Amino acid sequence: MCKIVIVEDESLERQALRSILTDRLAGCTILGEAATGGEAMAFIDRGGIDLMLVDINIPRPNGLEVLHYLRQKSAATKVIITTAHDKFDMAREAIRLKADEYLLKPVRPQILVDTIQSCLNILPDQSRQLRAQMERLSVLLAQDLYREGVMLLREYVNSIYGQQKSVPDQLIRELSDALLQLGTDQGLAPDELRAHAERLRLIRVDRRNRRKVMTELLSVLDALFEVAHENFGHTSDPMQKALNYIERNLFRGTTLEETAEHAHVSSCYLSRLFKKTLGVTFIAYLTGRRMGLAKELLQGSDMPVNAISLELSYNDLNYFCKCFKREVGMSPSNYRKLSASAL
Repeated sequence: MCKIVIVEDESLERQALRSILTDRLAGCTILGEAATGGEAMAFIDRGGIDLMLVDINIPRPNGLEVLHYLRQKSAATKVIITTAHDKFDMAREAIRLKADEYLLKPVRPQILVDTIQSCLNILPDQSRQLRAQMERLSVLLAQDLYREGVMLLREYVNSIYGQQKSVPDQLIRELSDALLQLGTDQGLAPDELRAHAERLRLIRVDRRNRRKVMTELLSVLDALFEVAHENFGHTSDPMQKALNYIERNLFRGTTLEETAEHAHVSSCYLSRLFKKTLGVTFIAYLTGRRMGLAKELLQGSDMPVNAISLELSYNDLNYFCKCFKREVGMSPSNYRKLSASAL
């Protein structure tokens, strides 16, 4: 469902636009209407907008100032500028601020609908994929499936870093914005959201600090699941707590004693529980999950093997390769070559 915000100061114009879009645009919903720039900015702060229809000549902040404010918050939201004045300077500024379309009033209804459909149809694949991931995460939150949520987030971040021809900065920013918006939807405290937003904003996103980026994104995820626990009930299952804790700490690793303490059981009891529930020892499960993450990094990134070893807190490269070969049946380098040849 595509969400549209109408920014227009004339009441009759707003009513006409709402009627046209409601009648002719299947699969879209009017998220809201704004008569002033201030009201439009309030919608932008709440997020979740797919497209804004903006009249340049609204009371200040005017439409171009609203567009400038939007681009500071979101690069993905589509914008169609409308105006009754054919002024070159305005059009040039709208283009500079990355407006998607510029329409002169009066706009024929079908031209408006065609233009909106065109904008929404060319939403980047990454934007559609991000929306789908957030929908999946919402389901996991409702079901209190933390471990699966961590795995989903980690796989998506790995897919971003695995894109050879793109810089991960913008995609990571859009992901963090989406997580924070999900936090707003879930009822996360505004002060906590602002704190997370500030920390995420300070991160310099590049291919060398994937681990730091992942840590900050996971801190937002933790906060989301804390709210979900309150809304849907907190798990008291020690095994589930242990699995959640392991998944959260795959990069640094953990011990049986640390995990047992987190799950509020003895290490001996947790050891028996792993064997009884999963049929493997704690160490075997932990190593299997860490090697699973190593496989994802070998397949989805160009990180050197020694960098992946350090990423997973294996300071001894030979030991890491030995563990990987024992788990997977081949060396990390051979696994990467085999994976590449299968594409």
